[in-house]
Amino acid sequence: MNHIRGIAKQIGWAGLVTILSLLSAWTSISFILSDNPKPAIIFSVLAFLLDSLDGFVARKLGTSSVFGTYFDSMVDAINYSVLAALVTEQVLLPGIAGYLIGFLILVFGILRLVLFTVNGFAKEDDKVYYVGVVTPHLTLATALIFFLSQVAEIPAWSIATVLGILAVLQLSTIKTRKTGVLLFWIPVSIAIAIGAVVWL
Repeated sequence: MNHIRGIAKQIGWAGLVTILSLLSAWTSISFILSDNPKPAIIFSVLAFLLDSLDGFVARKLGTSSVFGTYFDSMVDAINYSVLAALVTEQVLLPGIAGYLIGFLILVFGILRLVLFTVNGFAKEDDKVYYVGVVTPHLTLATALIFFLSQVAEIPAWSIATVLGILAVLQLSTIKTRKTGVLLFWIPVSIAIAIGAVVWL
């Protein structure tokens, strides 16, 4: 019992938010595999929004920890890298091209997450930066491409090119302000979710 209490304490409220984020991603994956992409988009956006919240909760409660950092990184691999790879292979680019681009998204995403967990943020003066294209960008990019494909035909080669470049750039030295990423992608992701709801 003490062992279970210890694990629960390490997880904490922030970890519970992370678990809810994972549940949303898992639900999204289930919808993708059952060929139901529209609710999959909604749950993938929910996973992103919850993932954006867990760090905030940890900081507010003063419970940030090494465990939380590793746990969040492990969940991110599912929430973003696996999810984006599946959307690419199953929905956007069925066939060999989607298989290969999906693998690039997966392998570079996992490598990026490991590097981020080890090295953390880049800092210049009082500013904090992500290094490389962050993994949520791949998931949200696939959702945005799916959204656009509902109103206009997008050539497969252009989808493969965009996602292939984004996949590789996860290991680049591009710097993005931490706050700037969320301020841009949170409203975009909500707009994508609303678009998916309208189609249901």
